[in-house]
Amino acid sequence: MNNNNIFTKIIKNEVTAYKVAEDTEHLAFLDIYPLKIGHTLVIPKKKNVEKIFSLTEGEFLSIMSFTRKVAIGIEKIIPCNRVGIFVMGFEIPHVHIHLIPMDQESDGDFSKKRINFPVKYFKNLSERIKKSILK
Repeated sequence: MNNNNIFTKIIKNEVTAYKVAEDTEHLAFLDIYPLKIGHTLVIPKKKNVEKIFSLTEGEFLSIMSFTRKVAIGIEKIIPCNRVGIFVMGFEIPHVHIHLIPMDQESDGDFSKKRINFPVKYFKNLSERIKKSILK
């Protein structure tokens, strides 16, 4: 596995990310090529973990608990029917969970064109979601 993928660089603060939540073991940040407004990625900070079921049971439960908090925070800010959760892991060899605000099933279609937003939009949205998680 490549220990120098984009997520490793984000964890090391070598690359800018629009963080919405962080603790000692996990990090959540906005996807810069989102399917929907508020599309967020959750990753473990642990290195060398490519597949979610390669996490220990404790690590798996921990990241799911963290993910739940982030999803609830997203729902407070982004109007949607629900926040969908997706785990695939083909693009980047590092465990990552997609949280996508959804109104219909097709909102989770990864073959759809991604949305582009200006940097200031990401900064503002990440701060709003971060504040909603801390409440």
